[in-house]
Amino acid sequence: MIDGLPDLDDGVYPGGFYSLVDRFERKQVILTGAADILPPADTDLAALWTRTVPDLTVEEDAAPRFSAQRKSLQLQKLFVGAPEIHLLHALLIAILRRRDPPPAAPALFFRLWREEGEKLAATLPVRWLISAATTFADIGQTGGQRACGMGLSVLYDMIKLHESERRYSGQPADTPFPRRRGQRIRTIAFDLDPYSLEKGDLDRNLLSRLWKLCEDDATIRPLGIRMLRLVTQDRRTVFARMQELKRRDAARRRAEGQPEAPEDSDE
Repeated sequence: MIDGLPDLDDGVYPGGFYSLVDRFERKQVILTGAADILPPADTDLAALWTRTVPDLTVEEDAAPRFSAQRKSLQLQKLFVGAPEIHLLHALLIAILRRRDPPPAAPALFFRLWREEGEKLAATLPVRWLISAATTFADIGQTGGQRACGMGLSVLYDMIKLHESERRYSGQPADTPFPRRRGQRIRTIAFDLDPYSLEKGDLDRNLLSRLWKLCEDDATIRPLGIRMLRLVTQDRRTVFARMQELKRRDAARRRAEGQPEAPEDSDE
């Protein structure tokens, strides 16, 4: 029982939130030896841009399971040829997403984003931008960093979920579904009113709130600005398709001689 409501087993996830949280916490096993493999707190970050990650010389299973050394070897395979600073960033995230990270880990993570944030945001693969945002959500030094990190993380996670489910339709990711007159489903989840193509601004408000959060903090700003610009530039998301549908709807209304609707929605 949570807040007077039963956590039922007949929902979308068997076992309810107890099973979800239990699984989440079991994955946060401490990485042993994390403090031993991290560089000094005052390490020369600029030098890490000039050196590339080498090929593995030992197999990852040579290191103990659940050790930071094994995780480092696993990540090294992913970053061969990339700047060493990318590997350090990924290793810090892996350590910080587990229980009881050494104090040096958050200090280095925040130093990376304070001093090298612009270059990191411009060069990291998107999956590691998302991981960085999630790490800010978990351990941000300020409420603004945690709020911005959580917003960015949820935004990208939901885009990934939505676009992954949509793939089953076979419809190209940059093409809205065709309009079928008289066949539209009138209700959506929780009996909410559907997004209005005529005057809806839910997407604009969502992105604007996140942009303002990012602008307010110098440390997370490069990460946030990069991630939000990607959302407004990639034509393969629900955001781009909704804008295309809005343009089509406005063109149809003009062709039919209908007046343009005022943009006054509070969605």
